[in-house]
Amino acid sequence: MFDRFGMPNTSMIWSPDFRKNLADGWDLNGKVEPHDERSAVRAAGSMDTTIEDFARFAAAFIRGEGLSPAARAEITRPQIAITTRTQFPTLQPELPLAERRSDLAAGLGVISFIGPQGRGFEKGGHNDTTGNSWVCVENRRSCVILLSNDVRSEAKFPDLVRFILGETGAPYSWTKSLP
Repeated sequence: MFDRFGMPNTSMIWSPDFRKNLADGWDLNGKVEPHDERSAVRAAGSMDTTIEDFARFAAAFIRGEGLSPAARAEITRPQIAITTRTQFPTLQPELPLAERRSDLAAGLGVISFIGPQGRGFEKGGHNDTTGNSWVCVENRRSCVILLSNDVRSEAKFPDLVRFILGETGAPYSWTKSLP
């Protein structure tokens, strides 16, 4: 996949070539955490990439390149209703039906949402020192990618997405548990 989309600086396993473009992480207290040079694949969090490489992936994704139309539709189709107030902590009680967000569902690897600009997708992740998110608006075929080596930056992700794309309805109150 990385070759197909011209992503030479992306891998699921650490490569010494990445060291020249490396950013250590910063935790909530401003303490530096050295970058984790993973030697084994962890599908949910071992990818190293650059903003340039990931932008190529997001652009191909929103244009529907690299997948059959049926496969892309299946990935982005709302698969499972989201029934909790926030993504984390896991295993929290489900909300009563009247309080659940009908505009929000889990796809296969993305969160599908309906916002003021129509259908969109969000995928993010973080650990104690880094945060990332990408938001795409399908009708506009536009995406924004946010990669940060300071977990404290996540609080500004909603403002940055609004500044760049306008109000999308990206579900940060669910995915990032932000106020």
